[in-house]
Amino acid sequence: MINPLYDQLFGSHFGKSSPFLRLADGSVVTYAAFLGLAAQMAHVLKQSGLQPGDRLAAQVQKSPEALALYAACVQAGAVFLPLNTAYTTEELSYFIEDSGARMIICDAKVEQALSSITARLELSLKTLNADGSGTLRDGGPPSVIS
Repeated sequence: MINPLYDQLFGSHFGKSSPFLRLADGSVVTYAAFLGLAAQMAHVLKQSGLQPGDRLAAQVQKSPEALALYAACVQAGAVFLPLNTAYTTEELSYFIEDSGARMIICDAKVEQALSSITARLELSLKTLNADGSGTLRDGGPPSVIS
C-alpha cells in the first residue's frame, strides 16, 4: 500500500541511528528506535482490527510513546484523534461517539471510566500509560525508547 504521509514524515528516516528525540533526562531516542516502536504499535492496531481510514481516539499523556502512537496511526492508515487529558467522561463520550472512532487508547487510570463508553459503542479499548506500558504494547517492556 502506498502511504505518502508516512513516507514524507517518517519513511526516509527508517533505520537511521541519528537522534530523533532528546529527552529531559538527557537520553536520546534514535530514528530507528522510534520507528521500530511505531511499527510495533501499528502491528497491534492492525491485529486489533483497525483498518485504513478508521478513526482512533487517544487520550494519553504526552510522551515519546504517545508520539509513536501518532506515527503508528500514520503507518496503519488510521485517522488519529487526540483528546485532551482534562476532558470529563461526559465530554469524552460526546467526542468519541461523534467522531465515529473504532478504537480508543487511554491511560490505564481512566480505562474503567471509558469502558462503559466503549462497551456501549462496541469499540476496542487499549491502554498506553505515561511510562510507555499498557495493553497497546502487547506485553512488551514499558519504554524501549528511553
